Amino acid sequence: MDFNVDITVDMFRALSVLVILWYFWFRYKRRKLNELAARIPAFPGLFLFMGAFQFAHNTSDWLTNPEDTEFVLKNCLEKEDLVTFLKSIVGNASAFAPVSQWIYRRKILAPTFSPKTIFSYMDMVSDESLELVKKLSLDNRIGNGPFSIWKYVSTYTLSSLCATALGLKLSLQDSDVPVIKAVLDIFKLLTNRMVHLWLWPDWLYRRTSQYAEYKKSIGILYGLTDEILKNKRDEICQSDDICNPGANKTQCFLDHLLEGKSNDGSGLTDVEIRDEISLFLLAGTDTSAIAICNTLKLFGKYPEVQEKIYAELISVLGDSDRPLHKNDLKELKYMNRVVKESLRLYPPVPIIVRKTKKEITLPSGTTLPNKTGIIIFIWGVNRDPNYWGPNANCFDPDRFLSPNTNLLTTFSLGPRNCVGYQFAFIVIKVALVEIVRRYKVVGEREDSNIPKINSTFSIMLRDRDGYEISLEER
Repeated sequence: MDFNVDITVDMFRALSVLVILWYFWFRYKRRKLNELAARIPAFPGLFLFMGAFQFAHNTSDWLTNPEDTEFVLKNCLEKEDLVTFLKSIVGNASAFAPVSQWIYRRKILAPTFSPKTIFSYMDMVSDESLELVKKLSLDNRIGNGPFSIWKYVSTYTLSSLCATALGLKLSLQDSDVPVIKAVLDIFKLLTNRMVHLWLWPDWLYRRTSQYAEYKKSIGILYGLTDEILKNKRDEICQSDDICNPGANKTQCFLDHLLEGKSNDGSGLTDVEIRDEISLFLLAGTDTSAIAICNTLKLFGKYPEVQEKIYAELISVLGDSDRPLHKNDLKELKYMNRVVKESLRLYPPVPIIVRKTKKEITLPSGTTLPNKTGIIIFIWGVNRDPNYWGPNANCFDPDRFLSPNTNLLTTFSLGPRNCVGYQFAFIVIKVALVEIVRRYKVVGEREDSNIPKINSTFSIMLRDRDGYEISLEER
């Protein structure tokens, strides 16, 4: 008996020595990294989260300085491992792929998002916006007090994306669209996993009930994209129109992906195309919907801004109810400034991540070690008073009259910015135009020029109350 106790004690002592030796070896190996990391200014209020994050990663830094942010986004193109959870859905889609694969995919994707291609989708998006206002009317949402507009707007953005990306027509008259619920559930589950460290290991997460919900939601999303991709392949084999470059038919995003080639003449596989489509639907649905809803909330808080937009619409469109044309959007200059200001104050994606591949020195003088995970706090960058002035937290669309206020990081910057940001602007502005030209947004008027929207983080930043507003006939 005593012999066994002695063995247990000896094993414990040996294990303790090994742990201590490993710790000192680990500190020695990271001595340069720790020396530089200690000089990085801490970001107030985020120490506890970053402590957990640093335990799992080499080191990391929060950025809010606009100049440093611009430098990082233009020079550090590799994505940090924090996006691994998102990659489990969209694989190596262009937003998350290693630089070597991103370059290849970006060359195929770039022509798909050219201005000519994007504006070819204008009629599709306009049709979906008309379905949106029609649905609001049919559901007796006009003149009947507050309601959550989130379901209507997110259905509109998803249906716009399905029409332009997949050539698929969704009916906004349906009370529930399974893929919308699937997308929302995916975001909630990923957020929950991200903030609970014990759910990070795949072997553990797969044994939770959350994983079963996650797989079910992913199955709905994949099922939609796989079915449409198969049908599109069959359509290409049977139709001359899609294969005929001279055809007048408007091609959807999927058509362009199927035809896209890199410099060596190779294209994307079906799995790679599914990754890009899934990313397009996931990222585009919520970002655009959140931007629209935030702007509608601001209309209710600042009715004078809404009426100024309405006056601009009348000057451009008159009292007609004709659909919007691409040239109309160019004339809506105040609307454009309002949307930018809404996106500045309330970026749908509040953080993005990058990783250094070598030791770098930022414009501020801070040196970041090699393999540093950099979390860019877009919310902070967009409200930095050193760049935006002492009224950085104020809602002031006319700040974008100044040519110097061009560092809007909401859709990122540099070579790896959001490839579809111009399309997102179209989806956002078309919906706002169709709502404001018919209805007046009514909400609780803000008593200061600093707006307050009670937001919560669920991968993206959204309103806690589901964006409750009231609409009245004009």
